[in-house]
Amino acid sequence: MNVLAIVAHPDDAAIFCGGTLAKHAERGDHVTVAHMTRGEYGGLGSDTEEDVAAVRTEESRAAGEVLGVDEVEFLGFKDGRIEYSLEDRFVLVDTLRKHDPDIVLTHFQDDLHPDHQATARLVTDAYYMASLPLAETDYEPCDPDNIYYFGKPTSSFEPETFVDVSGYLDAKIEALEQHESQVEFLVEHGGIDAEFDNLVDSLRAEGMTLGKRVGCKAAEGFAPLHEQAQNYLH
Repeated sequence: MNVLAIVAHPDDAAIFCGGTLAKHAERGDHVTVAHMTRGEYGGLGSDTEEDVAAVRTEESRAAGEVLGVDEVEFLGFKDGRIEYSLEDRFVLVDTLRKHDPDIVLTHFQDDLHPDHQATARLVTDAYYMASLPLAETDYEPCDPDNIYYFGKPTSSFEPETFVDVSGYLDAKIEALEQHESQVEFLVEHGGIDAEFDNLVDSLRAEGMTLGKRVGCKAAEGFAPLHEQAQNYLH
């Protein structure tokens, strides 16, 4: 199975689906994490965008090694400036075709962060177009089975598909801890992303809470685009 996670920022994969990616990787699936941006706005006033991007790129690669993913790539969008356009939709069409995934993981559109919103819409519309032969890009058409959305508990996101990550919660946390530059940033960022206060403890608690809902020690939750395939991740 080919699994493609398309995330807006370098730490999003670990936060939202790190356990699931690690599980797929360990069972021999081909796993790719494609980052829309290098997270260059995720720094303090003394940092430059270039410096932040360089640090976060290396953190992403380190996190990918922890999770065991096969590929970590960056799509060249600018942090905080992802916009919806036809041109950008075709960038995502080409990304899907390049990796030919069976399943795609990405953001739920109801999210405070505008980059998460734009990414969700671009990926969803690209998914629709990726199989169209006359929509020409650099790669041949593909037909992924489904998109699984991940989201924040502060939005209207309500998971319907749960992945047992009981044996992968530690890897998820270790992957997140590779993003050292973001620990200080999130503390300084204040209440805008208040759900990220005490992030490591919060993610561990959330995983255990979702696990209780489905009878396991820890879980990650997703909302599938197509209901009929909601067991695909299990």
